[in-house]
Amino acid sequence: MSEESKHLIKFKESHLNPGEKIIAWGIGYIGEMTGKGNKTQYNGVLIVTGERVVFYRKGVLGQILETIPLKKITSIERKSIMGHRTIRIHTSHDQLEFKTFEKDKEIELVNAIESGRKIDHEIKTLSSSENPLDILKKLSELKDSGIITEEEFQKKKADILSKI
Repeated sequence: MSEESKHLIKFKESHLNPGEKIIAWGIGYIGEMTGKGNKTQYNGVLIVTGERVVFYRKGVLGQILETIPLKKITSIERKSIMGHRTIRIHTSHDQLEFKTFEKDKEIELVNAIESGRKIDHEIKTLSSSENPLDILKKLSELKDSGIITEEEFQKKKADILSKI
């Protein structure tokens, strides 16, 4: 990854949960270039962890922190116009629209979000007929890769072991 943004550094210091790992991040903005009020442009970073997608901006007078848990995301829209790359993340009740000029970062961010959503779905749908040892191995791989936290791993492990 490129040099870390000041916003990413501040996010790590103040808002990264214990055991949570950053999978991808990119510099960009929310809002509109000439927007006012709730459409004001805010430059910052979009961060994807194993648990959530976050837009974060640390400013002189305050900060902006918008978080969407991966498991709540219902769809992702992508759009590109004249070098502007837009990622619109939807939940059943909310949306987050992030814009960047970096094509590679847009792809990396979307892939990280989709991977996190897929893994969350796979954990939920692990068949009870599967060998519990195989399930535990899969969960361990997810934990080791930073997709799920130690806490999530321990919770699922206890759940699986209680069913044996």
